Amino acid sequence: MMFKNSIKLLCANFDKVWKLLLYHIICIGIYFGLICVFYNQYIEIANKAIEVSGLREFFNSGTLYGSSIAEGLTAVGDLGISFFKELFIFNIGIGIYFCVLSFYILPLFLNIGKMVTCEMMYGYMSACQKQSFTGTFLKTLKSSLSYSSLKVLYAIPFNALIVASMIGLTRIDNKIFDYIMPFAFVIVPALLMAFKETFNAGWAPAKVVYNQNVSKSYRIGMKAVLRRGARVFSTAFIIYLLAIVLSVVLGLYSIIIILPLISPLVHIFEMVMFFSSQGMRFYVDNDTILSPKKLEEVDKIEDAKYII
Repeated sequence: MMFKNSIKLLCANFDKVWKLLLYHIICIGIYFGLICVFYNQYIEIANKAIEVSGLREFFNSGTLYGSSIAEGLTAVGDLGISFFKELFIFNIGIGIYFCVLSFYILPLFLNIGKMVTCEMMYGYMSACQKQSFTGTFLKTLKSSLSYSSLKVLYAIPFNALIVASMIGLTRIDNKIFDYIMPFAFVIVPALLMAFKETFNAGWAPAKVVYNQNVSKSYRIGMKAVLRRGARVFSTAFIIYLLAIVLSVVLGLYSIIIILPLISPLVHIFEMVMFFSSQGMRFYVDNDTILSPKKLEEVDKIEDAKYII
């Protein structure tokens, strides 16, 4: 039901997809503008890394094909390792600059966009209210910055685990595993991203709904997630699995279409999960209001004494 209601809300609020996409384009444009300070150096390093990894021969019109997919994925892993190795050998300062921009500043901006989207969805789901992206951005900027600053740091270990697992899969040298690798490369990241989502899903919605500080919002969000932990994990797994499978089947260029849809879908899913776990009624579309079980019906018996 979470997945179904998230899709319904996505369709009913498709204007938010375009607004969030435009915001992401602006953020990425700013990111590349800052990166271009050392444009020539990064291009030179990237070309060296591509040559070392041997990635060129595995691409044909931007698509990885089945017969060479294991070798292609290995080449992608080699490309990442070679790039950062060459980057820090070339100049440590430029390497740190690139990492700060890529792993902190850009995610910081993107997480601010997430908070804006969740705030807009809160207005729609609670009162069928439409809000402007710019107005919501300015209204929630202070709150969004405090959340995003900590969220980026909190997500680093999860992201490192996902990247390490993908690189680790490409390091396995076994002829039989070459046939299994495409499936492993789809399932393992989807499982790990669903695991990460389970520990993050309630944070932004709790911050939006209850307007508490960052740490208290996280505790409220985790309580909401744990009420429906298995459903949250399984729904997140389905979303990420579909995204990865479609990207692999349709080719690398399909990411241009899939990513703009997945990001708002995940944000909406988090809001649906939180509303459902808290027993809060919400609009699915302009004509339909969903009434989940009340909070006292989903809490454990020993927690009922705290309900006033």
